[in-house]
Order: sequence, then structure tokens, then C-alpha cells
Amino acid sequence: MEHDGSVDGPEIGAGMVAALGALLVSGSGHVGGLKYRSADLLNTSLAGAGGAAAGMLGSVMQPWSSILIVALAALATVFGGLRPSAAKASTQAIVFMIIGASLASSAVPIDTLLWFFAAGALGGSLLTLLVFGVEYRLLGKTASEVDPARRSWHKDLGAWRRRLATLSGWQYTLRLTSCMIVAQVVANLVRGPHSQWILLTVVLVVQRDHRAGLTRTFQRGLGTALGVVVGGLLLGALPIWATVGIICVVGAARQYLKAANYTAYALVMTPLVAVLSGLGHQISPSLLGERLIDTTIGCLISLVIGYAAWRGARQAA
Repeated sequence: MEHDGSVDGPEIGAGMVAALGALLVSGSGHVGGLKYRSADLLNTSLAGAGGAAAGMLGSVMQPWSSILIVALAALATVFGGLRPSAAKASTQAIVFMIIGASLASSAVPIDTLLWFFAAGALGGSLLTLLVFGVEYRLLGKTASEVDPARRSWHKDLGAWRRRLATLSGWQYTLRLTSCMIVAQVVANLVRGPHSQWILLTVVLVVQRDHRAGLTRTFQRGLGTALGVVVGGLLLGALPIWATVGIICVVGAARQYLKAANYTAYALVMTPLVAVLSGLGHQISPSLLGERLIDTTIGCLISLVIGYAAWRGARQAA
């Protein structure tokens, strides 16, 4: 195989997809005992892998892929209202469905993408459980082994049905779906068919808790702007081995940054996801600049369609 000095080969692309799979599970399996952690990692893996598979396979159904993504996302948000773990899984499924749809346009075959994504998620899960075994078995740390309080499925199902009988119970689904429709229209008609970052921004910014909306939108916008600057200065000039090193460090720190400061989290996630979803292609400052524009558009759509348009309904509730 001849090489032209680029990093566009299928091997690099498959490795980047595996890294995305590991990134999926990096925020799970950190609470409770072995059984609870394993279940959390399994649920996360199934949700993210299922979403990625739906995005990759749905992307070939042109020109209906955009409609399919919105419809599947709406369905996921409905079931996400069942309980907190379902809300987490539904968001992960939607996010990775959008990422999966963008990956399907690469030169790497879809079946290879799916296998490597699953392998990355499995490897990340096993590594998480291995760290748990070392820390809490060999080193004797047991304080964090207590499982969170069990929830009653019967009570959760009953509360879920009652919420769905009211307009407020459908509000998040309607808010997010309307934002995604507008984002798809803008991406396809104005920005071009590869502007999935607008859709991704909408999903990350529009929250179930509308009170967090303004803060999250500002933090993501600021963090993304800083991420574009940092990514443009560093990633475009670094060799692939240095980029991989940065990915490792950022991937390890992302969960702590998310808990501490969402602006810092968005700052590091912007270049990270851009590199991984690029499947090894050189990330130029101009590409990161496009991400900044798309993120700004996504934030504006979220604020206007996802929050301002529903202000009266929230006050009435």
C-alpha cells in the first residue's frame, strides 16, 4: 500500500471509530458495585452503539435520512422520560446517531465502522471494570461501592404514563424535535449536507430541564469558540502521534471537566470530536471555523425555538 504522507487510510479511520466507542462509555461505570457498574456500562454501550448503527444505516436512505433521524430522536425522547437512566441512554443514542450518520460518508465500510465502534466500547468498558477491580479490590477502597437507591419500575411506569397524558409531558419532545427539524433544514439548504454539527449542538444544548437552557447554551458557545481557537492552533500543526496523545489526555479528563465546568468541557470536546469523527483526516483551522459557525447556528436555534418559543407554556405550567 502506498502512502502519501497523509493519515487518511482506513486503518486510521477504523481506529478513530474505536476511540469514539471508548469515548461513549467513558462517563459510565464509575458508581456502585461491580454489578451496577457493569449494567451501567452495558446500557450505555447498547444505547450508543444502537444510535450509531441507526445513523450509519439510515444515512444510505437518501433523501429520507434526515426525516428518519428526527423521527428516531423524537421516539427516543419519549422513552427517555421514563426514568433518569432512560433519559441518559436516549441522549447518548441520539448524539451517536448523529455522529454515526456523519461517519457513514467516509471511505471505511459501514460494517467495519460498526465492528470497530463496538470493539472500542467493549474495550473501554473492560478497562473501566479493571480499574475498579484494582482500586476497590486490591487497594481496599470500598466507600463508592454502594449502589444508588433502587427505583420501582411500577412507580416509574405509572408516573411516565401520567406525564404523557399532559402537554408538559410532551414538551421536551416537541421542543427538541422542532429544533432538530429547523436544524436539518438549515444544514441541508443553507450550510450543506455535512453540517451535522448544527444538529449535534441542538441535541446537546436543549435540555429536559429548561432552567438549565440559557446557562448551557452560553457555556457551550463560549467553550466551542475557545475550542476552535485552541484546536486550530494545535491540531493542524501536530504530527499524528502527538494528536493521539492529546486525545488520550483529553479523553481521560473529559468526565471531570463536565462535572466541574461545562465551558471547559466544551472547549476540549470540540477539537476532540472533530478529530475522531474526521477519521484521521487532517483537521484544518478552516474546518474548525466551520464548526464554530455551525455551533453558533445551533445555539441560536436552541434559544429561539427550544426556549423562547415555549416561554409562555412554561409560565402557564
